[in-house]
Amino acid sequence: MEKHTSITLRRIRQFIDFQLRENLISQPTPLPTSLAVAAFPDESTARNSKAFSPISIGDTWGPAYQEGWYHITGKLPTIPEGQTPILVYGPNPEFKWETHPNVEGTIWQNNTQVGGLDFGHEYFRLNPAEPKIDLLLQTYAHNKETTVFRPEKPRTPQPEKFEGFSVAFLDEERLPLFYDAEFALDLLESFDETDPARHLLIRTLNEVCNTFQEENHRTWRDCRKLIKNALGSITTETGHTLYAMGHAHLDTAWLWPLSVTKLKMAHTTSVQLGLAERYPGHLYAHSQASQYEWLEVNHPQLFERVKKAIKAGNWEPVGSMWVEADCNLTGGESLVRQFLYGRQYFREKLGVNCVDMFLPDVFGYCAALPQILQKFNISAFSTQKLSWNSINKIPHNTFWWQGIDGSKIFSHFPPADTYIADCSPKQIAQSVKNHRDHARSDQSLYLFGFGDGGGGPTEWHIERLNRARLAPGLPMIESKSKMRDFYKTVMEESRDLLTWSGELYLEAHRGTLTSQGETKANNRKCEFLLRDAELLATFHPEYPANYPAADLERAWKIVLLNQFHDIIPGSSVKEVYDEAARDYAEAVTITQKVITSSIKRQAGSLKSSHLDNPVALYHQANLETQAETSHQTDQNIQSIICGSEVLPVQQVQQFGESKLIFPTPSNAHNSVAVAGFSSEPAPNLPRLKVSNRKLENEDWIVRFDPNGNITSITSQDDTPLEFIIPGRLANLFQILDDRPPFWDAWDTELYAQETVQDLTRSTSFEIVEKGPVRVAVELTKTFGNSTIKQRISLGPTPGIRFDTWVDWREAHKFLKVLFPINVNTTKATCEIQYGHVERPTHRNTSWEAAKFEVCAQKWVDLSEGGHGCALINTGKYGHDIHNSDLRLSLLRSPKAPDPTCDMGIHQFTYVLLPHFDQVPQSDVIEAAYSINAPCHVVPIDQHEGHDNPSAPYIQTSSRNLIVESVKKAEKSNHRIIRLYEAHNTRGHASLHTSEPVKRAWLCDLEEKPLHELEVADGAVHIGYLPFEILTVALEH
Repeated sequence: MEKHTSITLRRIRQFIDFQLRENLISQPTPLPTSLAVAAFPDESTARNSKAFSPISIGDTWGPAYQEGWYHITGKLPTIPEGQTPILVYGPNPEFKWETHPNVEGTIWQNNTQVGGLDFGHEYFRLNPAEPKIDLLLQTYAHNKETTVFRPEKPRTPQPEKFEGFSVAFLDEERLPLFYDAEFALDLLESFDETDPARHLLIRTLNEVCNTFQEENHRTWRDCRKLIKNALGSITTETGHTLYAMGHAHLDTAWLWPLSVTKLKMAHTTSVQLGLAERYPGHLYAHSQASQYEWLEVNHPQLFERVKKAIKAGNWEPVGSMWVEADCNLTGGESLVRQFLYGRQYFREKLGVNCVDMFLPDVFGYCAALPQILQKFNISAFSTQKLSWNSINKIPHNTFWWQGIDGSKIFSHFPPADTYIADCSPKQIAQSVKNHRDHARSDQSLYLFGFGDGGGGPTEWHIERLNRARLAPGLPMIESKSKMRDFYKTVMEESRDLLTWSGELYLEAHRGTLTSQGETKANNRKCEFLLRDAELLATFHPEYPANYPAADLERAWKIVLLNQFHDIIPGSSVKEVYDEAARDYAEAVTITQKVITSSIKRQAGSLKSSHLDNPVALYHQANLETQAETSHQTDQNIQSIICGSEVLPVQQVQQFGESKLIFPTPSNAHNSVAVAGFSSEPAPNLPRLKVSNRKLENEDWIVRFDPNGNITSITSQDDTPLEFIIPGRLANLFQILDDRPPFWDAWDTELYAQETVQDLTRSTSFEIVEKGPVRVAVELTKTFGNSTIKQRISLGPTPGIRFDTWVDWREAHKFLKVLFPINVNTTKATCEIQYGHVERPTHRNTSWEAAKFEVCAQKWVDLSEGGHGCALINTGKYGHDIHNSDLRLSLLRSPKAPDPTCDMGIHQFTYVLLPHFDQVPQSDVIEAAYSINAPCHVVPIDQHEGHDNPSAPYIQTSSRNLIVESVKKAEKSNHRIIRLYEAHNTRGHASLHTSEPVKRAWLCDLEEKPLHELEVADGAVHIGYLPFEILTVALEH
């Protein structure tokens, strides 16, 4: 052996690459192939389609994401001894493992999926006993122009270039030696330079190079013995156990649309089932119930094979959720439904009761999750995404995570810091070194296999693991235990685990709180429409007989699907958002149909014969706000009559739309009411004033500069209180240069704030409304290629309302709006799912500085002891809070992966609500629900009925208990009421419904009764804890 180790190592690498790896695949023989550019459900349909035409190398087809089928035929050549015939793709097939074969798809034979080709799975073993080759490969045309960091290049109409299929031979005798030598080389590089084990392995591999003779296969076996003996002579122990779990992280959508993901799920499943046949001990974990449902519907035979693999112990469904959902943007009830529908599917269709929340690639985790998991009887949570933090490292891998209510959940972050581990000795060793809780736990999880686009583990992964079990210096490898067994063992054997309290904030991908604004707005809209539809259907007079369970489940699953962590965050290709828009339109149609029919039916018992132009109204809120309708166009309408209330009506022309606006009548709050429009004016009008530079109502005075920027907001008191920092401008639009280093749609960086440009100048500013419902001014601002029109009003909406229209045509710009709030505070209160959190507004530490962009659901508040301001949104989630400056993130303009992201017309509303006292004593929470919940206005016929207003469907005696959801029970006719405590307090309350309650039970989130509740005089009495989620089943 040469003295110079580096020279010897080069020799070893050259031997492994050139004499072993490059000779593993040989003698490729081209196979005749034909192509059908079409989508077929299965092989027999494709074969019978007569759509195939011969295709030659160099031919192209498309467009991007188009499904196609290759028909591959031919005969097996004479098979050399010790070799296996394989199907390969491309002109120069090589055994490279981490290369893409430029084709991806499922191989069909005899109308069964038998395998696949994809990234890492670069060959398919053919049956040597079948001399005739007759296979179909179901694939799609790749979009080769899309990236995550630069604009997509113009697409060609036929991007998929055919490179040809061949039958070749895999040298099964050479292959084990290659695995051994490659493993030993990687292992020695995991040892320190001075470690004797490193030098022993170098000497051994050098001797392998000397021993190996190409024509003498006996020397090949001698080489394997040399490596085996060397590894056996090294004695080093780590005392750590690595639970290796095969996994293919399959994004429901990302750089491809859903149609492609369905193909990816089929070929990933086929590949992993085949791998389990070749390696009987192979265990594979797959999450996301929605993807299993795709198999069930589209590939029932494959689905049945998965069920058998589950029973055999080769396949483990994990994760509990419908999709791996974003956990910042998704609403509280939506998170519950992710688990409700996911766990229900796993249990009923696969016979598995999942024990974990498995979310390896989600962009942060809200502090409501520990309680949600506990109330679903989920015992563990796992992710690796926090390893992506740009500044600070989470100090634990195994710990307890505590939520806002005090609930704790066992949590584990696999220390390999990846969900696509490669099983190399170096990475396995690093996984142990990286584990931060050795003093408390001796086990960790290791997720291996190709992911993001599916595929999963390969033979190479498993062969590496098999060698790692016997290798010195590596942890004990446990690959036959399920993930649930890992959680159970670690929880039982860990010692004095520490606790992380509060949200798990990801210091990356902050731009996903804003990208693809229309999708986020549609999510919020549909969440509130589903809230209304379910409640109205649950209190329908013919309940439960006509409860539209299937329709509502369909709408829910549309919303849940689009909450996947690359859809709602805005990080997918354009096709995904085109499809999302169609999905949301369907969900709106479903829910509006349920809402309209329920309102009409319930209004049928109320007298409307005395009303002109009668309508039925419903608003699921406790606080007055602005209602609107475009059903009526009579210019003479001046009021609306609802019971004893006669309220003013105003004709409005706003952003090209004509509508009537009016205050929501009190009878319509939480119940259906009938009303009629009248040409008679309302007797009592609100106090409203407007001038060129000022708006006033009974509560506030808003002052403007000549460009329409707000200079002052004061209370209507004897000693007016100023809510805006004197000398500063509020509602100030700002543009930032937004160019992240790599992940365009995902990231925004703090340095963007160094480029702020104030959009102070307006091209117009004028009075546009003078009452009687509201007064308003409108401004227009132009900048770059974009235009903002905004109507600022005081009226029935709590606070100051900002209706905004933007024609957005920018590139790498970020639009925000600033409110400098006149308070002394070091914290902001931000609504999250089922509660709120407090976040520092300063940047004293690196942890605080990293949170320069944060998520909130419907509101963020800055307050001092006696007053504050809340900024309420109707579908915007990103916020930027520093000291007393409160900014709402409105629009971004990244160019990858969707170059059209957010381009075009946007309309949205936000509201600034000044208030006295702290948030719990104010109307902030009720106002946020009132502003987001639409007031439904449904035209009805005149008919007889009773005059008495309907009782509210549901009420609580404590304003801190918020009704989040009302629905039919999944397994009975009970009504389910989901509430949560919103003020971080404890106590007792009563729950009243429009019908007397006979019996009631407190349930977990799966609607299983925990204990019966006291019912007195038709009302339910219930105790509650701070931020507690309460699920109550009612029998009427």
